[in-house]
Amino acid sequence: MTSIWLQPEGRQERELQELIERLAAQQHTVAFRPHLTVCSVPDDAVVLDAIATYVRKCGLLPLKVAKTAVTGAVITPFRAVFIEVENSPALREFRERLRDIAGAPELIPPHISLLYTLDRVSQAHRPDLNGKVLAAIAARCAEAIEDTEFILSRPVVNSTGATETDVRNWTVVRELSTQQ
Repeated sequence: MTSIWLQPEGRQERELQELIERLAAQQHTVAFRPHLTVCSVPDDAVVLDAIATYVRKCGLLPLKVAKTAVTGAVITPFRAVFIEVENSPALREFRERLRDIAGAPELIPPHISLLYTLDRVSQAHRPDLNGKVLAAIAARCAEAIEDTEFILSRPVVNSTGATETDVRNWTVVRELSTQQ
């Protein structure tokens, strides 16, 4: 699967990366780069070029998004503990326009993941990380995250490679410039 990500900047990126790595070490799960997934995209050069053109010309980035909650729930292995962010008009416009260009499926609520329930070694889902455990982790994260807003920019195209759940193979395959 290939998708478009927005990434936090500077101090926020460093602090979220440290938190993600600390949670992964404590829970024996995978670590990953902090990001907000905009939408999935086909691995098609024409579509990716159209997306790159929109990103360069839209003038919406960077986006300031408000944190609305830190949640822990059994939704999918990729949405287990996450920062819910407000789907502001600018974020909604950016995501919907890219979804239209890419022909992507319906968008899920915008969020920044902090913990995936994938085992560090096998990459398999960890059923022991149940709703109660995830809610407790989310409560600790909510206390640790002082920011009430996040600045998201630096859009990239990320590829999961052959298998979506092997986070070790996730790779940024293209950076999308916001410069006209």
